[in-house]
Amino acid sequence: MTMCGECTIPPAKPPRVTEKQRTRKHGHRFIIAADTQFGILMDGFAMDFPTWSQEIEISRKCVAQINAMKGRDRPLFVCVCGDLVDTEASFSGAIASWKKVMSGWERNLVFQQQVKDFKRVWAQLHEDIALVCLCGNHDVGNRPTRASIDHWTSSFGDEYLAFWANASYNICLNNCLFSNPTGAPDMFDEQLRWMEDQLSYARKNNATHIFVYGHFPWFLKHEEEADDFLTSYSAAPAGWGPPGSSFADSYFTVPYETRKIAMDLFRKYDVTACFSGHFHQNVVAKSSWGMPMIVTGPLSMNFDSDIAHELANGETNGIGMRVVDVGERGKFEHRWMLLDDANELYESGIKRCVRQSMVNILSGIDEKGDGDDDYDDLQRQGDVASDEKILNGEEDHDDVEVWPTPLEVAALQVEINEDQPFRV
Repeated sequence: MTMCGECTIPPAKPPRVTEKQRTRKHGHRFIIAADTQFGILMDGFAMDFPTWSQEIEISRKCVAQINAMKGRDRPLFVCVCGDLVDTEASFSGAIASWKKVMSGWERNLVFQQQVKDFKRVWAQLHEDIALVCLCGNHDVGNRPTRASIDHWTSSFGDEYLAFWANASYNICLNNCLFSNPTGAPDMFDEQLRWMEDQLSYARKNNATHIFVYGHFPWFLKHEEEADDFLTSYSAAPAGWGPPGSSFADSYFTVPYETRKIAMDLFRKYDVTACFSGHFHQNVVAKSSWGMPMIVTGPLSMNFDSDIAHELANGETNGIGMRVVDVGERGKFEHRWMLLDDANELYESGIKRCVRQSMVNILSGIDEKGDGDDDYDDLQRQGDVASDEKILNGEEDHDDVEVWPTPLEVAALQVEINEDQPFRV
């Protein structure tokens, strides 16, 4: 435009287009994954050294399968709903685990290597697909503290965050704090205020959908279930842990007191759906007002609930991911997708772990059957002296037959081959 034949006014700039606007009229896709949990298999088997090669291979397959999605099938982002790795330093009492013979700082060394391997594998996700990582109880502990959360954020960034995607609003929580806020009550209160602010913001800005992501399921059957409502158990794979190892299903949900706070807000602001992991099997439930609670199975090891047939809504147990296709306002579809050949890989891996575990037990390397293993005896003689001698490369065993310590293996691996996956 010209004025007086001399002055010119530049044309108005087109409005800036952001993810706050719905620009993909056909909708969009995202992927939910959960419980990659590098290290879970060795928790329950008598392994002679820390190893998570099985979990690494499963994640590699998942990343490759996502990268192969093309066109409208290609996701905008992948959300891994917690328990990225297994060995958070406070976990010392795992079932039939080598963890119980390690000091906290030794477990932390293994944790750090698991984190490196997770990043190395998931860095292969194509750069046009965003990766969102949430913390789980095996990342920050069953009773998260400021220190354990800071430890996690130093590797993965914010413990909770929110973002727009094609006019939908996505709220990612550290709901480990809802499961147990007693270790960091101030952080729980801060996140709760932030969460309500985000829910209000999304509604005021006309979000087409509000999706909430966390590690813990808010509930498995209905939002009013009491903490002692579920009397069922979930079994671990045969051979993992002592015979008959299982977990109470009530362990996996957010306790009623803090769940009620969240549910009231989700209902008030009309949350479209909640996604989680942690249960190591699939659940599709709904609140009394129709909000789906969708729990996604693992990329590591399956559990099997006594009431799986009631919870899974026809979805098969296995190793896989969830594909979510977002449509018109308030509408979406989701489906459970098994990884290609992953079940065969998983089953052969379990059998291999069982065989190795039996070899170790029969050769006297692991537990003697009386609840006291040789390494416990060794530690009672003096943890500090033992740790110092290990670090100095000296023997501390005398005539006691024990397997190489996880510390020795981990320290050697980190020192010599830092850029390679651990024990792969």
